[in-house]
Amino acid sequence: MQTRFLLGTLGLIALGATLLGGEAKGRAATANGPICDPNARVNSTTYYSCSGGSHTALDIANGTCSVWNYRAMLVGSYRYTSYAGCANSCGSCSAGAGCCNGGAGNYFVVSGGSGWDFRQLHANNPSATITTDRGAIGLIGSTGNSTGAHSHSDNRQYGTRKTAWYTAVGTTCGSSGYCNNRVGTPTL
Repeated sequence: MQTRFLLGTLGLIALGATLLGGEAKGRAATANGPICDPNARVNSTTYYSCSGGSHTALDIANGTCSVWNYRAMLVGSYRYTSYAGCANSCGSCSAGAGCCNGGAGNYFVVSGGSGWDFRQLHANNPSATITTDRGAIGLIGSTGNSTGAHSHSDNRQYGTRKTAWYTAVGTTCGSSGYCNNRVGTPTL
């Protein structure tokens, strides 16, 4: 009972610090590219897609769909919670949040402390919830609100996207998205 009270109190302190303008601290993780193909490239980064549109996440593609393993990006053993149920897709859905799973398609979430989550979206043939160190979690797909097959990843705190996790390491449009290359340092 005392442990539960203490954990609840610590959670309220972290939430209070965030609501008062101080951002609760998390720990840094390392993210590598999600596709083990030397042709995998970044095609969208902070605020701007490489074609000029607005975007607030990291997208990596290699021009294929349902061919390459979609790899867990975090270096180290993490639990990837699976949110599936969407039909495999290599096309697009223009219904926004009306697309499967609120637009996320088949996706995975790694939750950390202080409200931090790391998400990977749009997988085809997703695995069940899995604990892995950069293992395969599905195939590159285009499920949900997606304009083509790619890996979409974002880092959120209490549901709000944070973008510096990949720009801080110099990941830009055209950078390699190969699975052995570091593409960011998300917070968990």
